[in-house]
Amino acid sequence: MINRRRAPSSEVSRSKKIAGHKVEDFFASIIDGTVIKGTQKGDVIDKNKIVYSVKSGKKWQILLYSYKRICQSTYLKILQPCLDSFTKDYIKFVNDRVSCISYKEKYQEKFGKEKAKLLSNDEVNKKIGPNSYTDAKKNLSKATLDVVKILNDKEKLNDFLSEAIFNINEVSFLAIQDEYYKRDKSIHVFSKETVLSIICKEISCSISSAGNVPIDYNVPGQKTIFKYKKNDGKQKNIIEIEVRTDSESKYRSIRFNMYSKDTLYLLLERNNNIKKKEVFPSLFAYGSATEIFN
Repeated sequence: MINRRRAPSSEVSRSKKIAGHKVEDFFASIIDGTVIKGTQKGDVIDKNKIVYSVKSGKKWQILLYSYKRICQSTYLKILQPCLDSFTKDYIKFVNDRVSCISYKEKYQEKFGKEKAKLLSNDEVNKKIGPNSYTDAKKNLSKATLDVVKILNDKEKLNDFLSEAIFNINEVSFLAIQDEYYKRDKSIHVFSKETVLSIICKEISCSISSAGNVPIDYNVPGQKTIFKYKKNDGKQKNIIEIEVRTDSESKYRSIRFNMYSKDTLYLLLERNNNIKKKEVFPSLFAYGSATEIFN
């Protein structure tokens, strides 16, 4: 049996969506706004037609875009080569994955886990022959490195995150319920400009390191990782971008995840001069966001 990490179950995904909708309803009621139905970036719109993205929970799925959506994007299009690293034929990809991992499982059964860890990718390639699964991993490693080189330019990073988080001009403000930083359930509202300014200043881009799973084909650069430096000098992940391959319906799509606790930490602690205003019990606005609640 091939052991592979899977996406969250439909029940888990459904419960997260329900919890998110409750926060959207609560925020809309506070500002006398309306919840926007559908899957667009905006979640709530107020009477002045200002659109907010409302986030809650431990990890946010900022986007899950198909191949077509990525190709048609303005700045996210730099991720297209990551998707092109994979064969269009999902069945062939799955069969070749099974072929690769089955070979490594049998090797491990015969020689043990420690020897399986030492088995090189070149040796695996020689044994299993042409394989779209291993080719995809090698191609993705190169494509991800190119993406990282681009996104370590702060101006290009700003444009990239502007489209990823706010769909450029669709959303003006980000409202975050604090469940994992100070855990007081308060809601913090930031303008798009504030979010991009602080996040872009604090984070840097890199490729993920190679895995260490004896029965898998381990190659670095399977994810694009964004990190920030904590006060103790250690690096901490805040954003992860990866190609989904775990189901036929989501095959060759891009998933962008962002961690709530780390995002709030940067927005609240790394800009001490930012103006703060409590506009309602447990609802705080920052910077230019304070002006819309006058």
